Amino acid sequence: MKVSVKELILFGVLGGFVAVLQIALSFLPNIETVSLLIILFSLIYRKKALYIVYTFVVIMGLSYGFGLWWFGYVILWPILSTITYKIRNFISEKYLALSLYSGIFGLLFGFFYAIPYGIFGGLNAGLIYWIAGIPYDIVHGVGNYFIMLFLGKKVFDLVNKLNNRYFFY
Repeated sequence: MKVSVKELILFGVLGGFVAVLQIALSFLPNIETVSLLIILFSLIYRKKALYIVYTFVVIMGLSYGFGLWWFGYVILWPILSTITYKIRNFISEKYLALSLYSGIFGLLFGFFYAIPYGIFGGLNAGLIYWIAGIPYDIVHGVGNYFIMLFLGKKVFDLVNKLNNRYFFY
């Protein structure tokens, strides 16, 4: 996967943009635009979206510290990007399907995020972490669903328009 200097700059800026949005919305529990952007960037930039994802993950680690929580980010966000890339033919520009996909990811986020806690703290720690977070997972899933439903097409069209104008994607 060869990346031009222009793409490297673009992906760095987009990764920083995702991080800034995550931090700006951090006062709202589990309401975020990261899922929306990673899904859409994966549809647009395909495998190269992983550069954006890892830039975001590193910035979040630098911002909040590289704690146990960070390993969940290292695992989950690239998985979301990769799965999106793999199923892109079934979900691309089908915003109800994208909304469901994003909502399901939000619902399952806490379950998968509990895996590192289960590995490092024991099975009980992971289970307790997951169960305690179920109300937040519900908020996360519903938030992801509606954010994708209302903003998905607009953001997708805007990014494509800007790519066509400046980056010739």
